[in-house]
Amino acid sequence: MLSEQQKSLIQDSYRKFTAREGFRPRYGQRLMIAEIAKYIGSIEENSEGLRISDPAVCVVEAGTGTGKTLAYSMAVLPLALEQGRKVVISTATTALQEQVLAKDLPELSKHSGLDFDYALAKGRGRYLCLSKLDQLLQNLGGGEQSALPLFIANDGLGGDLDQATLEGFLSAYAGNNWDGDRDSWPKAIDQEVWRQVSTDNQQCSNRRCSYFSTCPYYESRKRWEDADVVVANHDLVLSDLALGGGVILPPPESSYYVFDEAHHLADKALGHFTVGGGLKAMENGLKSMTKSLSELSPYLGPSHPLHKQIEDSTKTTEQAHHWLTQAYEQLALGTDWEEDDNGGNKRFRFAEGEIPETLEEIAGQLKHEYASICRLLDAIRSEVTRAVDEKSDCGLNKEEGEQWFPVIGSLCNRAEAAFDLWNFYSKMRKEGGPPDARWMVFRDHENQSDIWLYGSPLSAGGVLREALWKKSYGAILTSATLTALGRFDRLANKAGLPEKSVYHCVPSPFNFNEVATLRIPEMQSDPGNSEAHTNELVDSLEDWIGDHHAVLVLFSSRKQMNDVYYGMARTLREEIMTQDDMSKQELVETHKRRIDKGQRSILFGLASLAEGIDLPGNYLSHVLIAKIPFAVPNDPLEQSMSEWLEAQGRNPFMEITVPDASLKLIQACGRLIRTEQDRGVVTILDRRLLTRRYGNMLIQALPPYRKDFY
Repeated sequence: MLSEQQKSLIQDSYRKFTAREGFRPRYGQRLMIAEIAKYIGSIEENSEGLRISDPAVCVVEAGTGTGKTLAYSMAVLPLALEQGRKVVISTATTALQEQVLAKDLPELSKHSGLDFDYALAKGRGRYLCLSKLDQLLQNLGGGEQSALPLFIANDGLGGDLDQATLEGFLSAYAGNNWDGDRDSWPKAIDQEVWRQVSTDNQQCSNRRCSYFSTCPYYESRKRWEDADVVVANHDLVLSDLALGGGVILPPPESSYYVFDEAHHLADKALGHFTVGGGLKAMENGLKSMTKSLSELSPYLGPSHPLHKQIEDSTKTTEQAHHWLTQAYEQLALGTDWEEDDNGGNKRFRFAEGEIPETLEEIAGQLKHEYASICRLLDAIRSEVTRAVDEKSDCGLNKEEGEQWFPVIGSLCNRAEAAFDLWNFYSKMRKEGGPPDARWMVFRDHENQSDIWLYGSPLSAGGVLREALWKKSYGAILTSATLTALGRFDRLANKAGLPEKSVYHCVPSPFNFNEVATLRIPEMQSDPGNSEAHTNELVDSLEDWIGDHHAVLVLFSSRKQMNDVYYGMARTLREEIMTQDDMSKQELVETHKRRIDKGQRSILFGLASLAEGIDLPGNYLSHVLIAKIPFAVPNDPLEQSMSEWLEAQGRNPFMEITVPDASLKLIQACGRLIRTEQDRGVVTILDRRLLTRRYGNMLIQALPPYRKDFY
């Protein structure tokens, strides 16, 4: 329980902040502060400051306009500063991250009376690697060919990498005109170019590197290691937890986590535990490894044991090549592939995650071979590390060791990823638990075909429970959309939230019944019949849009979006921009410029435009949603989960499909009302909302708009 002093600390800070001219405190904001503070006060700790009470999470759904960032900051930060704890704020999108850093935290620091430092945390892959840059410049400048450029050539990396580009990076960084952060470079950098000048955990030699004292990544780390508040994203938090926690970010045991846009967390976590790899891509990786190790051998002393290990690895790589070829031949010819939506791709899902005995045998063999390859590369990496430390007798000097370090690290990355895949495909199913999902994709592009195998657990809940909820001192989840069909059950299940977690819905500051209308017009087509539904949209969309000038039309599939676009009259197409025309940021900026000029602007978009974009005031007055956003029926994870639930006699449509659609529908409708001054219409072109039993459930979960059904 909070002490009176702690309550006063929060109240005084909030009072100072809200005393500013023009600021109007909101009931929902105060309620959110109170509920989070109450949760923090319930945490029990021992004399060392470690939590001893049962793990629990505070979950708060608070709609747009509540002022969530201020609410959770005002509840957590005063207590964290008093206790000497760090606060990690994690977002899912760059837009919110920028808002928190550029607007919310600076205002809080200026007006609340709280003295704190804050900083942005990013993974090292977002920063320039000076060691790699130096090697590449030496190579392009006519110097002696070093290990890294040779490896890049062997690896077949593309990208327009020339001396002028590299010298531009170096000049800007050396002249303090650039901080080495990819996101702050004035132009977009091609991904293949950036891969060659950036690094990751495996390729980085850390403090051993000659460039450590001027490293852009570690310069950035100094700022967030000293900060009271660290702003990160969900991916970085999950990467830190995968390393044990406290490696990149503050230790979870002594930190408060705040997950904003928390509805993304479980899916992000699931992505971290998904394994995958292409059979021919792995063969090419083995060839690249063999060539790179043959180029390493001359650097080694003539009698060093690594020579023998590298020679012995030839048999291992030959066996791995053999089994990869066997797998490709059997799967390419013996699979009843299903057409996928993505061009020439085909897909196949293993029912109940069970794979044929032949593939299981191959997976076991490849697991064995890749385990041997990983051991060899670990041994080589140890010697290279010793060479960088000037403690090795392998023949490599410090400079050569630094050149080879990223090469061996990259080979380790690839080998470990392959081992993880084959280990996943050869492991036994746990008795009584849900099966893992396993599926394949056949990719045939530009006369190059490959079979990619994938595997994933059906839920990340168990991993999040062990790695995050049980470890962290305290955690708050918040978003405008956390409930599905008015309940938190789906979130709790997907994220593995502890039993003692607390849940709150903060009332919206908007009077939806007065400011917005929900319209479901009469239609002749059934959305289940895609062709007929698309034709009706082409024929009637302009009438449904009416005289609105700022319009967002959301589709569930790219095909329908494009079919409707190209079916419209040419004069109307001139007023439409689709999500495929430009980046989301450019799309929004162009849309705003059109509206500012008094022109009509109609945006056609998919799921990524259904959340995370802000078009207040006259920038948006009408949202049209083509159909209920049910999950794509051929998604392998959805299919595997449905299959498992059906085997238990449960209804996956009502347990998963409808709740998930409810969440997406609320997010899509939420694009309309962003401020108290906004007004407009939401039109949903799907009569199933009125004709099916689940339709009423979906409508009831939406904000209480004024209804216009006909």
